[in-house]
Amino acid sequence: MVNVTDAWFLSKISDNAAAAAGAMLPILGIGFAFYSTFHQAGNSIAGQRIGAKDHKNVAGTYGILILLLLVAGVIMANVFFWGASAFSSWMGLSGEIADMSQVYLSTLGLGTWILALRFATNSILASQGKTKWNMWSTTLMSIVNIIGNYILIDGKFGAPALGIQGIAIASIIAWFSSLLFNVIIIRYNFKISVIFPTSWLTVKGYGRPIIKIATPSVIEPLSWQLVQLLMTTMVVLMGATSLATRIYCFNIIYIGILYGFAISAGVQLKVAYLIGANEYINAQKELIKGVKIGLIGIVIFLIFIVSFSQLLFQVFTDNQEIWLLGSTVLLVSIFSEIGRSLNLIVGASLRACGDARFTSIIGFTSMWFVALPLAWYFGIYLSWGLIGIYIGASIDEVLRGTSNILRWNSGKWQSKGLYATQIHK
Repeated sequence: MVNVTDAWFLSKISDNAAAAAGAMLPILGIGFAFYSTFHQAGNSIAGQRIGAKDHKNVAGTYGILILLLLVAGVIMANVFFWGASAFSSWMGLSGEIADMSQVYLSTLGLGTWILALRFATNSILASQGKTKWNMWSTTLMSIVNIIGNYILIDGKFGAPALGIQGIAIASIIAWFSSLLFNVIIIRYNFKISVIFPTSWLTVKGYGRPIIKIATPSVIEPLSWQLVQLLMTTMVVLMGATSLATRIYCFNIIYIGILYGFAISAGVQLKVAYLIGANEYINAQKELIKGVKIGLIGIVIFLIFIVSFSQLLFQVFTDNQEIWLLGSTVLLVSIFSEIGRSLNLIVGASLRACGDARFTSIIGFTSMWFVALPLAWYFGIYLSWGLIGIYIGASIDEVLRGTSNILRWNSGKWQSKGLYATQIHK
C-alpha cells in the first residue's frame, strides 16, 4: 500500500503522480485483501490450536499457510503485471496519469508475492505472541522504504532516476527486507517449527480449517476493494484535483487506520486463544477492552487531524483547492473512521471465533447495496463530488460496525470455533 512516506515522495514528483498511484490502490488492494484474509485465518486457527494446547498441529498450520499465500501471491503478481494497461483503461485514466499508473501497477504488482510471504511470517510471529518483532520488522521496512525512495526517485548516489517506478521498486525492496528479517527471527531466534505438507491428505487436513474461515472472510475485504475501485472511477470523472485529494486524505487518515488494524490484530489474537481454551467470558472482556481502547484512540487522532488539516495537507501539496476540499472530507471522515474502528475490531474477533459467514454477508450487502449506491447518489447525482462519495462510505462503515456489535452481543459466535465441535483432534 502507498503509505504516508510514499505519498510524500509521490507529491514531490507531482500531484498527478500521487493521483496515478492512488488510482491503482483499489486494484492492488484486491490482492492485499486475499493476503490479509489468509493471514487472519491462519492466525485464528494457530491461535485456537495454541489455546487448546494442540501444539502438534501448529507447525503444520504454519506450513500450509505459507504455501497458500505463496500461491495467491504468484497468481496476483501475474494479474497485476499483465493487466496493468487494461486496468488503467477500464478506470478511464488518460494521458500522463494513465502512463504513470501503468508503470506503478506493473512494477509494484510484480513484487506482491514477496508481500504475501511477509503476511505469512507476520502471522506466525503474531500467533506465538511475538508481536513486538512484527513491530521491529515493520520499522525496518519503513526505513528501507524511505531510503529507497530517496535514492531512486531522483537518482541519488549514481542510481538511475526512476520517478514513480523507483517508488514502486523501493516498496518491493522494503517488503523483502522485512520478510528476510522475519524468517531469521522465526528460524534462528525463536526456532519456531514450520512443517510443510508432504501429501495431498495433509494439505487438505491443515488447509481446510484455514480455507473454511478465509473463503467467506475474503468476501468482505474483496467487496470493499471492488467498491473502492468503482468509487475511484467516479472520482476520476471529477478530475485530477479530486483524485489527488482522495489519495492525500487517505494517507493522512492512514495512521488512524493502522491503529485500528493493530488493535484488531491484538484483540483477534487474544480472543482466538481464549476461544480455543473455551474461556468465553474472558474473550468477551478482551473484546470490550479492545473496543474502548480503539475508539478512544481514533477519536483523539481524528480531533488532531481535523484541527491541523491545512498544515497536514501542506506537507503534500501547495494546491489550496486541495487543502479546502480535503479539510471538508476529513470532517466527514470522523463518522466513517469511528465506524471503521468498530468494524475492524469486532469483525476480526467474530472471524477469530469462526463466525466469518455473518461478517461476510453484512459486509457484502452493505457495501454493494448501501455504500456504492449512496456514493453515486450523493457524489454524482446530487453533484456533491468527493464529499458525497465520503458520505456514502461513512454510512456504510457505521452500519457494518453497528451490525457486528449486535452480532457479538447475541453470543452466537460461541458455537463457531474450531474446538466448539472438534475437541482436540
